[in-house]
Amino acid sequence: MKKALLLFLFQLTFVAFAQMPQAEFENILAIQLGNDQQKAISSLEAAEKKYPGTDKVYFLRGVYQYRDGDNNAALMSQSNAIKANPKFALGYDARAELLFMRGMYDKAIADASRAIELEPNNVDFIVSRFRSYRANKQYKEALADAKLRIRVNPKGEYGYYDAAVVSKEADANYNADIFFEQAYANKDIDRHIIDVLFGQFMISQGRFDEARQKYETALAAGDDYFGTEDLHNLAITYYKTRQYDKALLYFKKVIAQIPQNTDFRNNMAAVYEAQQNWQLLKETALANLAINSEDPWANKYYAIGLANTGQESLANEYNEKAIRLGKEQSEK
Repeated sequence: MKKALLLFLFQLTFVAFAQMPQAEFENILAIQLGNDQQKAISSLEAAEKKYPGTDKVYFLRGVYQYRDGDNNAALMSQSNAIKANPKFALGYDARAELLFMRGMYDKAIADASRAIELEPNNVDFIVSRFRSYRANKQYKEALADAKLRIRVNPKGEYGYYDAAVVSKEADANYNADIFFEQAYANKDIDRHIIDVLFGQFMISQGRFDEARQKYETALAAGDDYFGTEDLHNLAITYYKTRQYDKALLYFKKVIAQIPQNTDFRNNMAAVYEAQQNWQLLKETALANLAINSEDPWANKYYAIGLANTGQESLANEYNEKAIRLGKEQSEK
């Protein structure tokens, strides 16, 4: 009897501390991140029965709660995952992300730092802390993390871009171009990808002529390197360097790809304003107003077009509406 009781207690202990295999964890996690709600909850509940009170099931429950929009419960689940296993790096990282979303940057940094201590070569954890440092306006610390990311993953082209951007936030006189020079020196990164990222960075710095040259170099290598946003950025460089016909060509291309994007049309309207083509300015603004009548810039551009075609009374109405909408939306 005593032997049987000991065996029973041993079995209970074994069940309580049974750990989910990594492959099974990754499979259930993929389901949680998918679109099948019923499959997500059934796989989660089965895991909770099989591995009760363990770090991975708490983590998975937190993921499910997050996708369900219950961030408070998700935060509690990730805290439970950490309590179950204080060395569970994913739990710290997940909680850091939830804290970041709440604007609790100091606490997010602390959790991300603990995750990095546990897994120093995990780029996702480094990026998580980088984002929190940057949001917290700790730009020097963010730059240090950007450099760390490059050391850990020198093939990751976006690491160089982030380093360049945050280096300027840390010090306006910083020679941020050195990061792109490092990227060009890395033979494992396609040069044309760096051209696009360098061009994007140059736009943010007001270096439109240089940016245009980078985009043109990348474009010469083939359209495969260009997404819609890249084509839009190229159009902006043409507009800023007063090459209006080329700017219109690329604005029309991106509008054809995403017709509902009002920002694209607003930027094209700026070209028509520069050309003083009031009829096309009005038509472009009206197309935007049909998509979103509350867009301040669409109202503004329509007002400009009206004012320059002898419809001043109506222009004043749209201009006043643009001012009101701009104020309301800036206060949100």
